[in-house]
Amino acid sequence: MESSDPGVHRALAAPARRVLLAALTEAAEPLDSRSLTALTGQHVTTVRHHLTALVEAGLVRVHRDESAAGRGRPRLLYTAVPAREQLAAYQELVEVLALGYGTDPGARSERAERAGRAWGAAARPQDEVPLVARVMAEAERWGFQPELRAGGTEVALHGCPFLRNAERHPEVVCGVHQGLLDALAERAGVPGALRLHPFAGPRVCTVSLVMPQD
Repeated sequence: MESSDPGVHRALAAPARRVLLAALTEAAEPLDSRSLTALTGQHVTTVRHHLTALVEAGLVRVHRDESAAGRGRPRLLYTAVPAREQLAAYQELVEVLALGYGTDPGARSERAERAGRAWGAAARPQDEVPLVARVMAEAERWGFQPELRAGGTEVALHGCPFLRNAERHPEVVCGVHQGLLDALAERAGVPGALRLHPFAGPRVCTVSLVMPQD
């Protein structure tokens, strides 16, 4: 798959398509459009339209279910391409988006943090889960390999999936991650308790947890 294809950027820029891609990535078997309609809550016609765009972008593969009995055309089954190929597409998209954040580093960082905070605020709630456990779980979901350090007051983030983007545009990529952490802390009732330290070591960032004193 050529991740520089503008069709990839257009496909991933639509939130509804990202939802469909995520559903297919997590599925244990190929799914048809009606199954995806039930999973995502989107209208079946909309689902089919978005699936066509994802297939054309090379992010989803489609084949006919020839084993289905009965009259009519065989149903179409969809599968997501392997995660490695998806990641290449997202890395390219991040690069394109970062270039559109202006030229002033401070303004770029502020815009990125706002975007990350808005994204994090829409994430699924994790009531009654300790903040450090939330950080570990979300870091895995974001594509990192988190490691708990310093007696539970620091999380090391290994294997950044957007390392090359972050090296080129740290104020954008790291700004988004700081915004996500801000949203986590705010939802936990301890705003400002999480601070990202980009490139704290070779190919690793850290997150420090500073809980308020009673």
